[in-house]
Amino acid sequence: MKRILSALLALGAVYHGAAVADGGDIVFIAPTNHTMPMARFEEGRLAGGLLKELGELMAVRMGLRARFLSVPSRRVGEVLTAGGADALCYVLPAWIDGDYHWSKPFLPNAGVVAARPEAPVIGALEQLAGIKVGTVNGYRYPDLERALGKRFAREDAPTMELNFRKLVVGRMRYAIMEQTTLDYQLRKNPALKLRKDLQFSSFQTQCAFARNSAIPYARAALAIEQLVADGSIAALLARYR
Repeated sequence: MKRILSALLALGAVYHGAAVADGGDIVFIAPTNHTMPMARFEEGRLAGGLLKELGELMAVRMGLRARFLSVPSRRVGEVLTAGGADALCYVLPAWIDGDYHWSKPFLPNAGVVAARPEAPVIGALEQLAGIKVGTVNGYRYPDLERALGKRFAREDAPTMELNFRKLVVGRMRYAIMEQTTLDYQLRKNPALKLRKDLQFSSFQTQCAFARNSAIPYARAALAIEQLVADGSIAALLARYR
């Protein structure tokens, strides 16, 4: 009986694999400015992180294979609009230009001011006026732009990881980071003793889907709804907290 059950399970696995293989690909953009826990790149390719696992979860739910296209942050809107990829996840409409299908908000995060231990405590964004603040090239910071206007003194780095390193070595006293990234880095390197001075925004990010994608948007939206409803998204997020 056990042999029969094992054979049936093996046959089911083969059938499922064939179904996925026949279903085609869904191509996700992997913005190269991300760092862990969102993304880990090896030789320019997405090799791990939350975005990779999320894309794979969505693809399996739709009976597709996930592929990931590494793209500099400044070009993600251009590539998605041109149909070079099907989807971009962990994004908000205010962050990119273009006309897309938008999923429901389902990936929570927050914007924070990270500070070196010797820096004066920041209690409001207005206190950063005229002070060099670590930022990421290609990122938009609408909260800081509204609060500081022309006195928003960006100190751009190519990636979030380099932004963090510049803060660590003292190139600047403050940096704008996402809470998940800062928390992850501090768990890995508790001796750094960096501070989280101010959480200035909370948000729920979405996935944007190309309007000229061959994959129907309704199919992708349903996959996300199912992954949220059955706890798969919550379990994924918990692994990176």
